[in-house]
Amino acid sequence: MIGLLLDEMYPMEAAVQLREEHGCNALHVCEVGLAATADATIAGYARAEDRAVVTENVVDFSAEVDTVVVFVLKKKLPVGGRQAAALAAVLAEWVRANPDPYRGPHWPR
Repeated sequence: MIGLLLDEMYPMEAAVQLREEHGCNALHVCEVGLAATADATIAGYARAEDRAVVTENVVDFSAEVDTVVVFVLKKKLPVGGRQAAALAAVLAEWVRANPDPYRGPHWPR
């Protein structure tokens, strides 16, 4: 099962919930010292650690062909305190449905 690396536009609590409530291997960029880091560096870390990058930054990550990139738009998530739980649920379902995902872009429902 692939691990996840959540980009900094998402709450860190989503990574915590993915680990604690869904049993997923998930980290937030802030937990591994990658806050305010170039997207190419984040993608490189994800590749090296066998993780999918979770981001809404379509422009900067859409060209990544050697990295699993999961795009989740925040506008499709509830605002406020429910965002972390909603994101965790979407990603946990995606991980279960894609145990060995192809490299490139993914758009979970």
